[in-house]
Amino acid sequence: MSAIIIGAGPAGLAAAKTLLETGRFNIKVYEKKTRVGGIWALDENTVEGLLPPDTPVNLSRFTVSFSDLDWNDVDIRPGRELVTDDGSGPSQQYVPLFPKAWQVNRYLEQYRKQYLSPKNGEAECIHLGCEVVDVQRSPSSTSGRPRWTVAIRDPNGSTVQEQADYLIAASGFFSKPRELGWDMKGPGSSANGGQTAKARIIHSSQFRSLGQLLGDDNDVSGKKVLVIGGGNSSGEVAANVAFQLSDALWSPGSKLRDRVRDTKVVHVTPRPLYALPPFTPIDEDSVTFFPLDLKFYDLSKRLAGPITANAGQLQEDAKNMLHGIIQTMVGGDQSDLSDALVSKPQEGRSAPYVALSEGYAEYVRMGLIEAIGGRVKQLTTVEDGSLQASVTGIPEDFQINDIAAVIHANGYTPSSALQYLPQEVKDVLDFDPFSLRLPLILERWQTMHPKIPDLAFLGFYEGPYWGVMEMQARLTAQRWVQALSNGPNGSSETAQQAYEETTKLKELRLAMQVKGLDVPQYWFGDYLGYMEELAAHLKLTRNDGKFSERDGSVSPARYLLPTSNKQQADQIMADLFSTWHESLGGKFVARAALRAMQGRWDIQRRIDSKNNVLPSGILEGSASFYPRSPTPDKSKKTFDLELLYVESGTFKADTGATMTATRRYVYRYSEERDQLSVWFVKPSDDLEVDYLFHNLAFVPPEEAKKEGACIAKADHLCIDDMYWTTYRLPIKGIALQGFEVKHVVKGPRKDYAAVTRYSRPAR
Repeated sequence: MSAIIIGAGPAGLAAAKTLLETGRFNIKVYEKKTRVGGIWALDENTVEGLLPPDTPVNLSRFTVSFSDLDWNDVDIRPGRELVTDDGSGPSQQYVPLFPKAWQVNRYLEQYRKQYLSPKNGEAECIHLGCEVVDVQRSPSSTSGRPRWTVAIRDPNGSTVQEQADYLIAASGFFSKPRELGWDMKGPGSSANGGQTAKARIIHSSQFRSLGQLLGDDNDVSGKKVLVIGGGNSSGEVAANVAFQLSDALWSPGSKLRDRVRDTKVVHVTPRPLYALPPFTPIDEDSVTFFPLDLKFYDLSKRLAGPITANAGQLQEDAKNMLHGIIQTMVGGDQSDLSDALVSKPQEGRSAPYVALSEGYAEYVRMGLIEAIGGRVKQLTTVEDGSLQASVTGIPEDFQINDIAAVIHANGYTPSSALQYLPQEVKDVLDFDPFSLRLPLILERWQTMHPKIPDLAFLGFYEGPYWGVMEMQARLTAQRWVQALSNGPNGSSETAQQAYEETTKLKELRLAMQVKGLDVPQYWFGDYLGYMEELAAHLKLTRNDGKFSERDGSVSPARYLLPTSNKQQADQIMADLFSTWHESLGGKFVARAALRAMQGRWDIQRRIDSKNNVLPSGILEGSASFYPRSPTPDKSKKTFDLELLYVESGTFKADTGATMTATRRYVYRYSEERDQLSVWFVKPSDDLEVDYLFHNLAFVPPEEAKKEGACIAKADHLCIDDMYWTTYRLPIKGIALQGFEVKHVVKGPRKDYAAVTRYSRPAR
């Protein structure tokens, strides 16, 4: 039998591999782009597309992966197209836990090469640069089965037709950015965004850099970048702009410094938003940190017995429970950040919404992002070329002035991914072009409609997981193989989950359209539940590795078909087990600590000296940790995160003398070495790294738990004087409200102790 797959993103590739492995299908995959990957169809230098190439994935490589391709076997070194056959390769690299977008494309290219390359003279099954422009379904006079006629525009612009017995729509849910939905007003305005007199209006998927957003010579000092939206993308892009502002102000050689001085991000969100970084505490002690998804998808947290999934609208008690869980993770109700980010039960709270961002919360705390509750209803161009926003707020409307640029993060529309379907098929699927979150009513884990069993959808829902898409492909293959065995008039096994009943889905769709408070951010978001349900339904072989069945995190590699590459799956499970237990042992505490230190602090330092080289006394002042891009230095080491530490204050000696004191350091983190280090700056340029001060060594979690804080120790020999340093960081959730650094210095010239206490300034 023949099958056509529309789209060569993760869903399309998984479908192609799964159908081929049954030995029952001849397949063709049509992809309109010139490379595989879907939204990941990019390389290191791609400018166009929905993602910047350096965007890290939101979930770790144990979730952004398939069951039988280990990330460690993919060559992701910069400047290399794919894994070579010359013996060199991936063993010489470090694979980050959260790979970048261009590295994800390398993974998908390797998956294609390993599992979908032509063999023994077979024809290529993946056809790039070929766009499906029309689809028709008609009965076949010979087999008694319906047939699909698919019109494809090839790379030469010609339209050809192909026929198939089965059709898979894997063309992606996030297919086209949504428009603003209202027109501009004022002189020089343009409808639905674009370029006004001076200010740019772009979708969040278009943002790449401050230079691109602000133009080559536009001075926006003291002005605002407006971000509109209340979901994950809005938090991500607001944090990205804030980081680039910080980088422009505090990196050596910055050409934007004077143009963006005192510029800030104003984020207008219709609901409170929690910001979760990639590493979160495993429990309330906050001394052990896990990759976010490993914590979320921990099998041991589910009730005993068969695991079942949840989907759809949330009951009030479930809403409150989720808010409580997330507030424990972030260290409170976020009232220390902004009133706009506080979810108050007594005011009718919505389901919790999350932005997966390492820096958003701390940018709000340090004032680079101002979060405001409300909905922007109008943008107006004013005479000086800037913009004014009219906002529907609570309790009253207000305006935002001096806007230099606007980024709207109002999501995507899936409708363009369905344009090729005939109207009679859309009617059967209850297609609603105005429902951007639930345009189709589908069954069987969102793969099909029983009236059109020869059509399948993969990954066609908000926030699709790779593991679920792979499971959907297996489910579809099983269903179609069973149908072939039963004959054209036979029936195959059917199943309908309670949360996919047509009535419930239509109620959910209506609730989405009226912005119901019981609608979750991702209505089909129970990844762990769906993986377990589908694995049980498909009777897959468990591959738990060194974990017990209800221990550790979900991974696609835990659920295998007889045709799966078990060697690859075993490698993945061994890597997951190692990462899990390294995290339990204290790995990633350094990264969590550096993230928590970001921002502004009030400081008080007591110096007790035993000689006259340095007087005893107290310094009071302020300090800030400013994020910036990692900078090079003579050590030639690479780092993933870098913060410039800037301190100033007034020192009052016990003798009564006073003096102004300043100092700067650079704090740097390497994920590969899991090392947080502090470096001196050059005397000639206090923005440039000079040489190492010390490396922080964090004590094991057991000791930290007894101390009630993350503890790090360091030492440094400065000529003949020895410095011993202790950091005490009582992190709560992911937040740090205060910490202490103690230096003990002894040597021929110096003999003193200095204790510095850091506390957050009042809002």
